[in-house]
Amino acid sequence: MEDFYCNNSKVDGMSITLRDIARMANVSAATVSRVLNHKAEGNMRPETYQRITRIIKETGYTPHALASGLRTGFSKVVGVILPDNVNPYYAQLGKAVENECFKHGYMTLICNTNSDVVRERDYIRHLSGQRVSGILLCATGLSAEEIGSLVPSRTRIILLDEELNGFTGDVVVGDDFKGGVEAARYLLRLGHRRILVITGPRSLLSSRNRLKGFLHCTGERGIAVDNGCIVGGAYTIESAYNIVKEKLSSGPAFTAVFAFNDMMAIGTVKALNESGIRVPDDVSVLGYDNIFIDVLFRPYITTVAAPLVELGEIAVKRLLSEREDGNGTENKVLLEPKLVVRDSCAPLSY
Repeated sequence: MEDFYCNNSKVDGMSITLRDIARMANVSAATVSRVLNHKAEGNMRPETYQRITRIIKETGYTPHALASGLRTGFSKVVGVILPDNVNPYYAQLGKAVENECFKHGYMTLICNTNSDVVRERDYIRHLSGQRVSGILLCATGLSAEEIGSLVPSRTRIILLDEELNGFTGDVVVGDDFKGGVEAARYLLRLGHRRILVITGPRSLLSSRNRLKGFLHCTGERGIAVDNGCIVGGAYTIESAYNIVKEKLSSGPAFTAVFAFNDMMAIGTVKALNESGIRVPDDVSVLGYDNIFIDVLFRPYITTVAAPLVELGEIAVKRLLSEREDGNGTENKVLLEPKLVVRDSCAPLSY
């Protein structure tokens, strides 16, 4: 139950609390709390609900979400820890989380780690200390054991988009192995055999799973992929640009590039264009993620679409179902990626 001052709610210069609203409406504070928490249906008469909402509107009262955690044990705030919210992928994922939280009357507190393990550790500690309702973590550096040691038992944490070996709580991720299979299947169907694969950081399980899926598919078809054609990138435009430039310096030994995210696909196209190599006429480029900037310039990027919106929605629902209803379960949710065909890939012409 909320019982804290809201700085923007004043009557005759005095701050208004939930108990003041209850006294004005001649109801209990618990009844007002039900209205604020969208749990009035079936719990009170319509005229009571209308009277409370009218008084709330007239006074401009809103509960102080963070302060309420000091009394109730948790606030109506969800902490979200992202590696890089400048990256359109994480910006879109954060937006999906925020939209779903807003539907349920929760605020979001988004933290950006810059893929730095120290910041990741500090944000987990800080959010736990703020008594947030839970934490959604896109992990990039900490181990499952470290995360477990940082999070108190009262704080629920869900791994979002990136899983960790040994983590026993909820995980909501895309099926990266299947995404790798879909990418290989598509490029092979177009006739490509000499494929440059630009992976993400090898420390990330998502990157390793995409590579496993890709090699599984090529292996089933009896196609060997040279280790020299598998290069580790950093999920940035610059990393893929430099890799492709270096590979081209010894001659174009590939007819297609599979980049493990769309930012690197864009860097690949840039490097090829600057070298006078046409995409997709000379070299096909396939990305991963389906971020919004894929269609802002030509050629439009063909990509394996990660289920961005679903990732955010499902993670929030699982987090809040445990907090509000106490019926959460611990397991992994695996969401299926889909191939989105645009303009950056073409059948092998020679």
